Amino acid sequence: MNTKGFTLRHLAFTGPGLEPAGLHFAPGLNIVYGASNTGKSFICKSIDYMLGSSRPLPDIDERRGYNGIVLGLLLPGSREVTLYRSTLGGDYLLFEGLHEERPGNITGTPLHSEHDAKSNDNLSNYLLTTLGLEGKMIARNANGEKESLSLRHLMRFLIVDETAIIDERSPILSGQYVTDTVERNVFRILLTGRDDSAVVSTMKPALRKARVTGQIDLVDEMIAGLDEELGEDHPTRAELMQQTERLGATLATHQHEMRSRQDQIDTLLVERREVFDTLNDLAARVRELDVTLRRFAKLDAVYVSDIARLEALEEGGFLLLALADRPCAACGAGPEHQAYHHGAEEIARSHQAARAEGRKIEYERRDLRHTMTSLGAEAAGLRRRIEELDVSLSRIEGELAELRPREAQGRAEYERLLSVRDKLAHQIELHRRRDRLLARRSQLDVRPARRPSTSRLAVGVDGGTGHEFARIIQELLEAWKFPGDPQVGFDLATHDIRINGKDRRANGKGVRAILHAAFKIGVLIHCRRRDLPHPGFVALDTPLLTYREPLKQTRHGPMAADELVLRASALNEHFYRSLASMQGLGQIIVLENADPPKDLLDVEVTAFTGGEGEGRFGLFPSADNQSH
Repeated sequence: MNTKGFTLRHLAFTGPGLEPAGLHFAPGLNIVYGASNTGKSFICKSIDYMLGSSRPLPDIDERRGYNGIVLGLLLPGSREVTLYRSTLGGDYLLFEGLHEERPGNITGTPLHSEHDAKSNDNLSNYLLTTLGLEGKMIARNANGEKESLSLRHLMRFLIVDETAIIDERSPILSGQYVTDTVERNVFRILLTGRDDSAVVSTMKPALRKARVTGQIDLVDEMIAGLDEELGEDHPTRAELMQQTERLGATLATHQHEMRSRQDQIDTLLVERREVFDTLNDLAARVRELDVTLRRFAKLDAVYVSDIARLEALEEGGFLLLALADRPCAACGAGPEHQAYHHGAEEIARSHQAARAEGRKIEYERRDLRHTMTSLGAEAAGLRRRIEELDVSLSRIEGELAELRPREAQGRAEYERLLSVRDKLAHQIELHRRRDRLLARRSQLDVRPARRPSTSRLAVGVDGGTGHEFARIIQELLEAWKFPGDPQVGFDLATHDIRINGKDRRANGKGVRAILHAAFKIGVLIHCRRRDLPHPGFVALDTPLLTYREPLKQTRHGPMAADELVLRASALNEHFYRSLASMQGLGQIIVLENADPPKDLLDVEVTAFTGGEGEGRFGLFPSADNQSH
């Protein structure tokens, strides 16, 4: 298990309605082999893309429909994380744990794609910190100008595509003149652990003079611009400070007056709100009383009608009782000779009942009239109170009408004074900037003392380190049974290896490929033996190019003589067996066309058939097998 670097666990493409497409990786040796155009080389590009590359992914037909990529990593300390990035580029999301697609129920940690050595919110410095490589500095030229080490500086040692592996240039160089020094010094950091933090930057006298002259011209131009902005006959800085002080006192007075007026307005607004609320309450009470009095008036009319009816009943009963026990008006018969007495007793009772009911209603009517008088008095009092509050409301509105224009006028004047103060402050700032520029101008006029010449800055690895590194590559070639008796040396000028005195670049493509692979794996072994930081994995695309089928792979041309010698050997089998034995050193991913030996142990082997024979189609499923 790789405990000093990080291990790739899986790479997967995801998209809506599609099953994740990718593959898993194991610690140690991983082999992906099979037919051409099945996505093997695309794996290298995808890993590079997920580790900070700004290059867009190739727009191959097979990946259309997939809009995201996840890369599972095992970091030092057995911490598992997953990186997510859109196929369109941009920044990353980091999720704890291993996920084969973007988790929907977990909030990821954003990581910027651009390197920033001062923060861990970017992928580069985040991973460098896990490796103990954060804060390393690289000299980018012979004068000692420096830049911070980024993850992208290391990618040349981790991922080797099918073009780079046969390149004639040194495996550590891109061929760009401006980056040559940086690339050599990155190689030194890996092989020695020493960066360029202690290097003192120097500058050529001619360049320094030109730089100072340019700075003086720039400062003069800036001073002229400030003079133009200040204008002719502009007040001095001291005069501006005095004006600002006087203006500050005036602003304080205006602010006090504004606050006083605003307090008065706020008090009147509160008072007006209270009057409004009271008026609304009183008006509601008056309306309620008016409704009640109208209802009571109707009830009083009912009482009057009832009393009149009862009085009529009482008078009728009185007349009937008065005619009782008298001779019949028709025949003159006396009461004693009459057959019908006309209910004199009932009439008497009705007469008494009418009288009692009348007295009761009279009593209730007196109570009602008393209540109506009381409610009427209350309503009259409330109306008088409403009139008084209307007067108070008119007074408040009048005071507000008087205060508001004064407050608005005072605020406008205050804002005008603030504008004047801002202009004064701007002019004072112009004077300050002008004074600073004048001071800088006087400093630039002072010529620095001539420094004694120093020795040229050392670039790349030294001879001893190069020799030690060459011995490791020789061990690898011997383990792989490289034909002949390979004696490996390191050329400090080219920063590349020589085999028996022959430059690596002078060999055929297939030989260059296997030597390039030995170079990159040798860096990993060297770092592990010296306990130096290394990301811990190497991905190689077609290192065994010599074993290609010339008739099927014509783009590499006919084989050179040294390639034919190599092809006739069993190096390919020893290559795989040697890498399989390096379980504890790190993770090695080999992408090849030909089959590996079938008896390899503890090796993750994936075959891409391209639709022929057993095994998976390729990195992406065939169009017929995609799940929509």
